[in-house]
Amino acid sequence: MIVRAYAKVNCALDIVGVFENGYHDLDMIMAPISLYDEIEISESEKDEVICLNEDIPKRNTVSSMVALLKKTYSIDSHYRIVIHKNIPQMSGMAGGSADGAAVLKAILEMEKISISLEEKINLAKQIGADVPFCVVNQWARVKGIGEKITVLDTDWKIPCLIVKPDCGISTPVAFKNWHESRPIQVDVDTICESVVHKDYDAFIRSINNTLEPVARKMEPILNTIEEEMMNLGMDRVMMSGSGSSMMGFSMNMDIMNHAKKEMEKKYNFVKIVTIGG
Repeated sequence: MIVRAYAKVNCALDIVGVFENGYHDLDMIMAPISLYDEIEISESEKDEVICLNEDIPKRNTVSSMVALLKKTYSIDSHYRIVIHKNIPQMSGMAGGSADGAAVLKAILEMEKISISLEEKINLAKQIGADVPFCVVNQWARVKGIGEKITVLDTDWKIPCLIVKPDCGISTPVAFKNWHESRPIQVDVDTICESVVHKDYDAFIRSINNTLEPVARKMEPILNTIEEEMMNLGMDRVMMSGSGSSMMGFSMNMDIMNHAKKEMEKKYNFVKIVTIGG
């Protein structure tokens, strides 16, 4: 079986509190994008996870998901899982989480195990904070640590130019530094309404990410990328998740294509994607 693991972006990210266990209480607007990893899963004599074009840690979201499913449903089968990575690591696009979610759905299908979406989310949240959203894979407002998901009533699709520098941003370090900063306020309600009503102007005015100022201090090249993309005609440039991917927005595809061509001269990861799948 060959499956696609779709990346995500954050069009809003706010931190509204901290739980007693130290996890952050989040309020986000998230959406799948057209960029995906390709994963081939087959039954085998032993469990094995292979990444063809990147090094991944021995313990990863995919191996953890396989172990969880086998334990939960007393599965005796073994799986050979081969991943072709297209989603860069430490980019704020949930590459590892997307892989874990795709493997969850694939193994359930292979083993003919039928469970509800709520049960899938309960499994997913045991592996990682972004895995539940990657299971849902639709425009959504996401709260808590990522497990409270409300799908938005919209089929909006918008183009986006994503540029990721060679550096990555450590999510734990970004959150730690957020505590020492002056957080910006994010109007998630307004961003949510703009997505539902497909109001591009309101969307561009309101999208924001409370972790972005922190990430810019950690990696000043993000400031350079924003300036370069704005000079190339973008209406707005914003960071996804904890970074380090920067998203440039324009509804003019001539501007998008020209900006892509220019940014490719300086950066290794430059792609035009569709937000909303």
